[in-house]
Amino acid sequence: MGNQLNQEQVDKNRLDRFRKAVPEGPDLTVNKSIVMFTSLSASDDLRRHYEARKMEAGDHAADFIKSLADKLAGLTPAPALAGLGALIIAIFIDSAFSVTKESTKDALRSVFTDEKALEVWDQIDECLKRCAMHLHDNDELTGDLQRIEDRLSLVLTKLKNSMVRDGHMSSSALKAWVNGAAFHIQMLIHLVRLGGIQTCNPVESLLSIYQRDLETLFTKHNELIRGKCYFAFLPFHSDLFGNYHFQKFIDEDLKGYIIDINVNDSQYHEVYYDKRYGGQKAEIQQYFMDVSQNLQELVEQTGSFNVQ
Repeated sequence: MGNQLNQEQVDKNRLDRFRKAVPEGPDLTVNKSIVMFTSLSASDDLRRHYEARKMEAGDHAADFIKSLADKLAGLTPAPALAGLGALIIAIFIDSAFSVTKESTKDALRSVFTDEKALEVWDQIDECLKRCAMHLHDNDELTGDLQRIEDRLSLVLTKLKNSMVRDGHMSSSALKAWVNGAAFHIQMLIHLVRLGGIQTCNPVESLLSIYQRDLETLFTKHNELIRGKCYFAFLPFHSDLFGNYHFQKFIDEDLKGYIIDINVNDSQYHEVYYDKRYGGQKAEIQQYFMDVSQNLQELVEQTGSFNVQ
């Protein structure tokens, strides 16, 4: 019994060392621009974003502030300035200050690099354009959002099916779907704010659908990563203290880790995937849960921003 416990501890220590050696995986989470500017703290985050851009502009800030004030003239605190409205103002700020660093829109665009996700970005880009065009006209914006929302929903379904049914799963495609789904949810929330949707029921239904889809997609992603990893046996080793058998765990990036031959292979796969993607999956799940729990507050919130 003692030997068994000792061996279990030895195996656990080996897996722990392996976990520490495995690097974080590529980022699959919801882009920080979506998280920041569509949250309950969006107005505060917007002000911080504005102050940061002013600091970057230095001596040229005064000219940029005037340009921004002209674009946003007449805006008063309103529900339309929350959510997508706050995101659009962040994009206006970046445009007015001619930022040299990555802009809010550039950061969002970079999520959709996968070829299968280009249609998703096209719809999001069109949505952002229409939000900018009709920042002062809620009726026009509502009609545009209703039209674009239908198309975005369809291309997200096509992207999901290409990964689940057609075998086109990849980390970049999964990331694009995650962010497209998050943006789609925010579009529906904004339509409720603007009166284009009368209740939160469609948003709640879509949140449930996307949470189920997330499970399916991560299961397929796990299968993909497992298929990319393999074990390579190393030559038999012997010295005065005994005989040793080792092998290499080759990961998805073809990086090798020397591991003991006696530990169950599947455990290494589980530890590898959990270290690379388990925490990210939990973060994405938490994002959707937070939106669901705060849905009524998100719909009712009033956004505000003053150029100073």
